[in-house]
Amino acid sequence: MSQQTLDFPATANSSPTADSGHTGWAESGEFDDFSYVPVSPWGPITLVLGIGSLTGFFGIFGLGLAVIGIVIGIAAWARIRASAETVKGMKFVAVGLVLSVLSLTLGSAKMAHAYSTEVPEGHQRVNFPRDISDKQFVYYGSQRRLHPEVAPLVGEKIFIKGFMYQTQKDDGLTEFVFLKDNGECCFGGQPKPFDMMLVRMGEGETTRAYSGIVAVAGVLEADVAAGEGKPVYTIDATLVEEARTRF
Repeated sequence: MSQQTLDFPATANSSPTADSGHTGWAESGEFDDFSYVPVSPWGPITLVLGIGSLTGFFGIFGLGLAVIGIVIGIAAWARIRASAETVKGMKFVAVGLVLSVLSLTLGSAKMAHAYSTEVPEGHQRVNFPRDISDKQFVYYGSQRRLHPEVAPLVGEKIFIKGFMYQTQKDDGLTEFVFLKDNGECCFGGQPKPFDMMLVRMGEGETTRAYSGIVAVAGVLEADVAAGEGKPVYTIDATLVEEARTRF
């Protein structure tokens, strides 16, 4: 083999474009830019919202995601259809919309059923912050009295939701302090007497500690002469459980 051959292993006639049996990449159309149709970002966004909305079967946050998913999904559907096939992603949108609609309808029905059946028979639903805590107390001179709208609840069977105060035990509680919320005003310091209650379990009954919203049913009692830092309200509980709904 000559030195000339080593220095010039291929001539112009041997290039891929000149070879009658081969076609160059530029002419093959394999990487033709006009054959690529991008996916609209709203398609995957709708799908993600649809998947996230499945949490609507367990809480109200998921129902909010379902509403957002439906609104965005409808807008994405219209945009993709109006794009004259310059973008795709309709399958993503369709699946996301179906998930969001199912979560909103079935999740709402499930939550509505839980809300309508969570109050034990013979008990009155009471909102702790609005119906008791916000009323505070009425003072006549130095004498503390219950608010006129709260007093009729004493001695009645009520159903109320709130939070357990910090406790060192995880189970076997015979009583616990019950708070209107889990904000810093309560868990960060001493709650006010109208922001808390003492819940007492029935004889031989115990409950575990809950970190989330707790539902309590029982008879409400009140002692307006309770000392500083002591609960004015007490509940002799017949039911203590994790709340089925957050409202």
